[in-house]
Amino acid sequence: MNIRTLIITLFLFVSSVVVSQENKVIKGFSGGMMVHSGYQYGGDNPFGLDISSPTFGIGGCAKLNFTDHFRAGFEGYFSTAPIKKGAESGSHNKLFWTGVLADWFWQHGKFTPYIGTTLGGGMETSFFMFDGDKHDWKPEGMTVLHKQPFFAVDPYVGVEYAVGKALRLTLKVDWMLAINSDGLNRPMGPRVYFGFIFAH
Repeated sequence: MNIRTLIITLFLFVSSVVVSQENKVIKGFSGGMMVHSGYQYGGDNPFGLDISSPTFGIGGCAKLNFTDHFRAGFEGYFSTAPIKKGAESGSHNKLFWTGVLADWFWQHGKFTPYIGTTLGGGMETSFFMFDGDKHDWKPEGMTVLHKQPFFAVDPYVGVEYAVGKALRLTLKVDWMLAINSDGLNRPMGPRVYFGFIFAH
């Protein structure tokens, strides 16, 4: 089961629990999928490669409303950035992270601005190919694969727009801080997310 399937499964499970129990403590729930694009910089590697690059990815979130202004839940994303300086085509840096989120929101007509933070963890995967061709089927000798876990702190701000009773468009910006045993030296930078949120 991949992460996308897991996120959808967990969201459907939480939704079914909320609907079946009609728990008055929970005032509503929402969730959906988002794509994102941004720019990352930084990150140490022993080869002196500049891994600053545009990054693209996908993921999703699920949230439960506990008050008229506070909600909590979880989210998870993949983000991949191609490495174009000092390495062959096919080199990339990939981040996966997931965690528990909490945000505060205010509804103004069809618009719902929000601000929050996600705390969790993830994995950075670096793949560097120094010689060869990613399109052939030949073994490539000059390649390096490295994985590094990290603790994630991801503050964000965004806004939702109600298209209908249950469907919303969402736009948010974040700046993930990936921290490991060496400190804050993982790739970081802003990302802009756009997606569809289903709310009840």
